[in-house]
This record gives sequence, C-alpha cells and structure tokens, in this order.
Amino acid sequence: MKKKTILLFLVIILSLLYYLGFLTRKETLPLSKEFFSTESSSSVEQALDLKGVGLIRSKMAERKPLSFDKKELDQLYQLKLDRGIRNLYTLSLLLTRQAKQAREAGDLSRAIELAAYANKLSPDVPQPYFELARSRFKKKPFQLDEVLPEILQGYEAKFRHYPASLNLFYHIFYILSNAILMAFIIFGIVILWKYFPLYFYDIRRNLTQEVSTLFVNGLKVFILFIPFFLRLDISWAILFWSILLWGYVPARERQFVVVFLIILAYLPFFLRTSSSFLNGPASDIILEMNEANYENWDKGTEEKLKAWSLSRSDDPVALFTLGLVEKKQGRYPQAEDFYRRAIERDPNLSDAYSNLGNVYLAQKQIQLAIASYQRAIELNPNKGSYYYNLYRAYSQETFLSGKSDRAFQKARQLDPGLVQYYSAIDSSNMNRLVIDEVLTTQMLWSRFLDQYIGREGLLFRLFKAWFEGIPSALPLLAPILFLAFLIGMSRYSRAKRFLTRCPMCGSATHRFYLSTSETPEQEFICFNCYRLFVQKEKLHPKIMEKKSLQAKSFQKQDHFTGKFLSYFLVGFGDLWRGHPLKGLLLLSLFFIFILRFVFWSGVLPESGLQSPLSWGGLFFWGSLFGLFYFLTYRRVRRQKPEFEIPK
Repeated sequence: MKKKTILLFLVIILSLLYYLGFLTRKETLPLSKEFFSTESSSSVEQALDLKGVGLIRSKMAERKPLSFDKKELDQLYQLKLDRGIRNLYTLSLLLTRQAKQAREAGDLSRAIELAAYANKLSPDVPQPYFELARSRFKKKPFQLDEVLPEILQGYEAKFRHYPASLNLFYHIFYILSNAILMAFIIFGIVILWKYFPLYFYDIRRNLTQEVSTLFVNGLKVFILFIPFFLRLDISWAILFWSILLWGYVPARERQFVVVFLIILAYLPFFLRTSSSFLNGPASDIILEMNEANYENWDKGTEEKLKAWSLSRSDDPVALFTLGLVEKKQGRYPQAEDFYRRAIERDPNLSDAYSNLGNVYLAQKQIQLAIASYQRAIELNPNKGSYYYNLYRAYSQETFLSGKSDRAFQKARQLDPGLVQYYSAIDSSNMNRLVIDEVLTTQMLWSRFLDQYIGREGLLFRLFKAWFEGIPSALPLLAPILFLAFLIGMSRYSRAKRFLTRCPMCGSATHRFYLSTSETPEQEFICFNCYRLFVQKEKLHPKIMEKKSLQAKSFQKQDHFTGKFLSYFLVGFGDLWRGHPLKGLLLLSLFFIFILRFVFWSGVLPESGLQSPLSWGGLFFWGSLFGLFYFLTYRRVRRQKPEFEIPK
C-alpha cells in the first residue's frame, strides 16, 4: 500500500522538477541567463553613478566622503526643482543606503532624517518610504500611526512608479501562472494514475487473434507514443494522455481536462512572449521615457529616445518626451520643434499643446502661449493644470484683466491641491513657474499594452497562441491535431460504452448503481458492490469474503494515498477523491505560497538598491502560509474513507 503511494509521490515530484527545468538541460524563465540582458537592466553600481550632480561632483573632485548635512540636502532639493525633475532616483538610493547604515549603527535620528530627505527628493520611489518606516519603527515600535502610513505610501509608490509596478505585476503574473500550471500537471497525473489501468485492461480484455482487433489494439498502443514523436514537453504529454483517457474519465473531471488544454495553450505562450518583450527595445524605450519624464536622465537617455524617434517617426509620445527633456534644459527652439512634430502626429495630444505653451511663455511669446493653452483646454477642459498655465500667461500681459482671475479660479476648482502647491512657489524659473505635463504611469502602461499586443489586436494574439503555444516539431499542425483529437474522443466516448473504476472496490466495470435522479451527486458503484453492500444480499460466503477484502483493501489504499500526499501537496486529496475544482484551487494557493518564498526578492532583477530581506514581510507570509496549512491539515486529519465497508 505504502509503496504505491510513495511511487506516485516520486512521479509527481520528478514531473514538477522536470517542468521547472531541473532535470533537463534547458533553463526555465526566469532562471535562464538570457531572461534579461545587461542592456535592459542596470546594476547597482550603474544606478549609483552620481557624477552628473554638481554638488556631488565637487565632493568627488575633492575626494570628500559622500555625506550631506541639512543645508546641502536643501540645496540639492532646490536644484531638483529648478531643473524640473520629479525624482532624483540615484541620489535617493544613496541616501536610503546611508539611512540603512545609520539605522544598523543605532543612529536612528540620522537614519530618519536621511530617509525623509530621500523621500522628499524622490516622492515616486518606494524604497525611501519603507526605509523611513523601518527607522521609525525601530525608534518607536509602538507608535504605529507613524509607521503604517509610510508603509501604505510605499506600496502606493510601487504602483505609481512604472519600473516598480512593472516588476510587481510581472512577479504576480509569473507566480500565478506557474502555480496554476503546476496544479494542473498534478491533476493530469492523478487522471493518468487512476484511469490508465482501465485503458490497459481494455486492451488485454480485447486481445484476440482477429486481425481487426489486433490492429485496433496496436493502434491504441501506438497512440501512447505520439507525444514522443511530436517531442512534446511533459505538460503537453500529460494533457495528451489525459485526453486519450477521455472516455474513462467521469464527466465532472472531463471539463477540467478541457480547461487544462486552454490554460496550457495560453499561459506558457504569454509567459514567453512577455519575457521576450520585456527584454526587447520596445519595452526598453518605455523605461527610457519614464526616466525622462520622472527622473534624472542622462545623455544616454536622450540618445536612445532620439534614435527611436528617427526609426519610429510616427511616434508622438517619444517626440513629446524629447520636447520635455529639451525644455527642462533650456533649449527652447529644439523643444518647440519636438512638440510641434508630436502635435502633427497626434492632433488630439492636449498635453503637447500645454507644454508647447510653456515653451512659448519661456520665450516671451505670450499670445502664442495663450493660444496653445486654449487649444489644450478645448481638447481636455477638465484639467486644472491647463487653466493654471493660462493664468500664468495672462499674468504676463501688461494690462490687468479679469481673464487671469477666472483662469486661476477654474484651476483651483478642478485641482485645488496642485494649484496650492504651485502658488506657494516664489520663483521665476520656468521649470517652476508653470506646470509641465508628463506621461502618467497609466499612459506608460497603456503604451506597454499597446506595443505588447501589437497592431493586430488581442484576438490575433489569442489565435496566435494556438500556433506557438505547443512546443513541438510541427507548430502549425499540432494545435489542429489536438482540437481534432479532443473532438474525436468526445464523439467516440458517446458512441462507445467505456469502462470506469468502481469507487468502492476499484474494479473495472460497465454496470453502475446507487446514483438516482434525486441524488445525482452520489458516486456510481459496480453491480456486485451494490448487491453486497447496499442491497445486502446473501451470496456465497467465499464470494462475500473475497469482495469485502477487495473493497476494504482498496478503500484503505485509496484513503491512505489521498491523505498522505495531502500533507505534502495541499489539495491533492480533493483531486484524488474526484473534486477537481476544490483540489485545483487549494493546490494553486499552495504553489503560490511556495513560489512566493522561492522568488522572495522578485522575478525580475531590480535596478538600483536591492530590497533587503524583510523580516516583517517574511513573518506575515509565513504566518499566512502556516494558517493555511494548519486549516487544511485539520481538514485532512478529519477525512474518512469515502465508503465504509460493513463487516
């Protein structure tokens, strides 16, 4: 009894290891060395290259340590505002690292000060929020009203910061996809283990000297080797054999075989195409756009954007971003040219009109600026920043007018927080006087999805998955064969009466009893079990003893297998007992926890400061997994054999 259970356990473990690539020469994503090239993800050293910042450059020239007092940090903050930069990403990472060192050294006041300035210099970057929360928690562990808001803002920043949100969403997608695929692989193995004996029993039973029967049985054996001929991987091979057993599988499990087919066609396809896209130039240029719109860009960013705009001259978003970069550096004629070209490509790009107005205003072309702002308002009348810029333009006119006050009041009505922030700035610097529009995170994600899906559209991608999702030597023919095979098996199972396994004694049978129209959810049992254990007929003592021993042995083995493997693979017992929905859900949750711990630092490599091991996060996820396992353990312990065999 135990030998069969252990053998099944080994088959499952080896299948999962093979699926993950540990028993083959191939490397699975993201374990592959080619998952991300060095060009598409910068290392920590590259991210902390601060030579371009004036104050830091002077410190490095004098070979002074990169430590800052409050006055110098304020100076850097004002410099950031003058340059029109939202996030000094590299400097914030340096301050966050120094805050961590101060916290570990016990200087908590200094750690809080550095983390607060890192947050101030880069409000969209999540790491400073978490470091500030750690420092405050260490200083005052019981004042959670100061710690929890920082943690919540850190997670909010993860969604707001495009590179961080990209990491987060792919991390979630990768773990969910692989957890579901691994759960369905186990489901397929259960189907094979339970119903393959019926397939071979059918062959042995029909083995005669007739040529037609020999041919059919030979064909049944030949079909078993088709996955090897097509060079299918293990997941597709398991699915093929599950479909082969279609007629032997009960109806409530057949529908999940179809779901297995759909999931296996789409999830690996989207995993592969997503990783290829993230490693390609189309995704890289979105990261460069984010850099130019939100962070401290460099010449390399400009060169990449210009090279992209030359090869993709119809891309208004790239031209808009280049206009923003040129304007913030004071090169107004070049900025005007880029904004005009962006408007030519997309006449409805209202943000380009508003930013073009800012360029005109910087060159003292007041009327052109007013016309641009008015055009932006026509295209999008619900944006307060357009009215605020119009108010600034009206304020530059030599005569006083009520138009200026009306524009200001409209801006304050639409976006009071933004107007209050900019109204408090006392500076004539053009990067601070008006509001420059930038690409929002939603716009970057929209760009990501548009480029990922392509011009053909989502339906084409879904159709394409059928022709690329099956890793075989015949990529065009394989999906058609699978569909034809599934339809053929469905029709064949309707025309022919297949054997099934009696859930009480495990024997192969055609004749079923027990289920009625009033209780359709009850299991079918074979004719002999029905006579002996339900009708309680008095049969020959030896027949009764033999059948009782067979049923007891099968129930004991069946119960032990489901119960024993459920301790290692949560939800296995439900799959084994014929409850696929509940079993697949529990198994998927179990694998989500396992993969969450395996890829604790994320699936994609992080640029800049690596996230340290968070003991709080580890405790949270560990407690959640412990509670999940404890509840399922109690449930498994209470399970009894599906049928009680009377003495």
